[in-house]
Amino acid sequence: MKESRENRITLRSVLLGTLTAGGLAFFGNTSEVVWRVGSLVKEQYPLILIVTLLVWIGINALLACVSPRARLSSTEMMVILGMAWIAGMMPGVGWMGYLIGALPAPHFFATPENRWAETFMDALPDWAFPAPTTYVVDRFYFGLRQGETVPWSAWALPVWWWLSVSLAMTGAGLCISVLFHRQWADAERLTYPLVGFAEDMTEVEAGRVVPKVFRSPVFWAGFAWTAGVIFWNMITFFFPGVPRSGLFDSYPQRAMTVVRDFPEVYYRVNPIVIGLGYLCNLDLLLSFWVFNAFAVFKVGLVQRSGLVLGMPGQPSTGTELINLESHGAMTALVIWSVWTARRGLRETWRQATNGLSVARSGERGGEAMTYRAAWVGLGACSVYVFGWFVAAGMSPGMAVGQMALMFVGYFAAMKYIAASGFGYLFPVGERGGWFLKTVMGTSAMTAGNLTGLELVNSGAFYGAGRMQTLQTLPHHLKALEEVREGRRWVAGTVWIAFGVGFLVSAVTLIYYCYVRSALYLRSWTLWEGPLGIFEDISKSVGEAQRTVFDPQKLSVWLAGAAGAGVLALLRTRFTWWPLHPLGLAFQYTSGPRYYAFSIFWVWLAKFLILRYGDIRLYHRAKPFFYGTVVGYAVGVVATMVVDLIWFPGEGHGFHNW
Repeated sequence: MKESRENRITLRSVLLGTLTAGGLAFFGNTSEVVWRVGSLVKEQYPLILIVTLLVWIGINALLACVSPRARLSSTEMMVILGMAWIAGMMPGVGWMGYLIGALPAPHFFATPENRWAETFMDALPDWAFPAPTTYVVDRFYFGLRQGETVPWSAWALPVWWWLSVSLAMTGAGLCISVLFHRQWADAERLTYPLVGFAEDMTEVEAGRVVPKVFRSPVFWAGFAWTAGVIFWNMITFFFPGVPRSGLFDSYPQRAMTVVRDFPEVYYRVNPIVIGLGYLCNLDLLLSFWVFNAFAVFKVGLVQRSGLVLGMPGQPSTGTELINLESHGAMTALVIWSVWTARRGLRETWRQATNGLSVARSGERGGEAMTYRAAWVGLGACSVYVFGWFVAAGMSPGMAVGQMALMFVGYFAAMKYIAASGFGYLFPVGERGGWFLKTVMGTSAMTAGNLTGLELVNSGAFYGAGRMQTLQTLPHHLKALEEVREGRRWVAGTVWIAFGVGFLVSAVTLIYYCYVRSALYLRSWTLWEGPLGIFEDISKSVGEAQRTVFDPQKLSVWLAGAAGAGVLALLRTRFTWWPLHPLGLAFQYTSGPRYYAFSIFWVWLAKFLILRYGDIRLYHRAKPFFYGTVVGYAVGVVATMVVDLIWFPGEGHGFHNW
């Protein structure tokens, strides 16, 4: 009976997951935009998910005390957390603040001085924005007058079109995850550290109520040092004369210039990076901080020497050169990943064309969907996204190029977050529009092409720099791969959580903007951020001197691809080779850039533990790092509660970059 519950997705877990998804969407937007106590969505594995995990651990312990039979199984906990992860990425700065803020922005902020009407307003797709009436647009920013109601009907159609393409993106990501799951989980044996963290945190021994990890003194030692720093700093909220600790301050406050003309070096201490980084392979940790150090040196050398690459009139900066090199390396890694999976993909195609159901040996159930459904779904979703891009203004060729580059960035993040557990892994160039403009040039691009390109690469489309849902999907499949009963819910929970999270976020933000006024809410994501989106479009379309195809910049990109190939070859030929090409692909992105200091220390700690101890010592030390994460999460939530009660509207914003 126990085994059956552990390997079954129940209706109650789906219902509880749905309620959790809706609650996180509401709380995340309200706490950031209305209460102004900060955002818990900064990384690909958001802090709000860790807080949710702790809440459900507490609820489950209470259920076990009241009635042991009512306790949620580990599978039910994974269902709830998977749905929470999907919805938890959306609130405020995660995505929906940008999207809802962007829809009325072009008509409200257009003036004769910025010349938006002349440059790009005619190229905007009317169906993607609410009707530009005074009632719809002005009331959004200034608030409703007495007796007026929210114009929901004006928002229904544009919200639907943005939701529909987002569902297509999610569907394509789910199909790709299904097709590559066996390759990643079995053939390449990715470690999925984030799944392991959730499983370890929820593991309860027979006859116990509290999870095993919470009964470890080592765990509470890790909890004490992070929570202690935060609680000490909370004293300074009330007594400014008390010296505060800047240990966890955001990266601008933890920066220093080592050499003139070289980039700043950040010594930001991030407990989440340290705690979850302990689960990451040593070669990946080493590669992250070593290649970042090289990148800082290379950018500084270019800036100090005045080296210029690029065609006349379009010179590159040191940062741009590093990004081109990284993007080339990332593209090579993705191509290599697809190539190494070719046999598995052929098998999925064979099963799909022969009409076979997905079957696996042993105790596992089938995949989240049949391979036929995965291939057909991938094709249908891709066609829809392509059509949406064309309708948004892109030419068919531009839409294909954008989709290919988007696949590269998203595929790399999906796979390597699953491999590393590093929640700050953001693909260089994000969706790839930057590459099209930088390397291919803008001289042949029409106003429609540029407008569509900027819209798709803005924070309004499927999140800003943070991915939406896609990074969750490989973990979702891994966490539920042992399920044999109710497997239809594995994919179903993805759609439910995404739809609920999107709609609750949209309704919450639209309502508050009309009732309290977007300008009064004073949220950067609701009007300053979206204002920047359309300023970028205006600048791009109205640029007097367009760029042309740049073979010099392409050569840097190719050099990056070749560098990744050499590193991959060294790893296959020499087992002792310590550096992974992933470090090159993400060498100067925000994650390794801001957190190289934290990555170095967790790498050093893990190296010494494994070098002078053994695997048993590694496992005995693990609760300390889990406690580090939990202590930080509890401390951050405590600061939000204090801000809400004693400093309403003046949040200290403790959790930041």
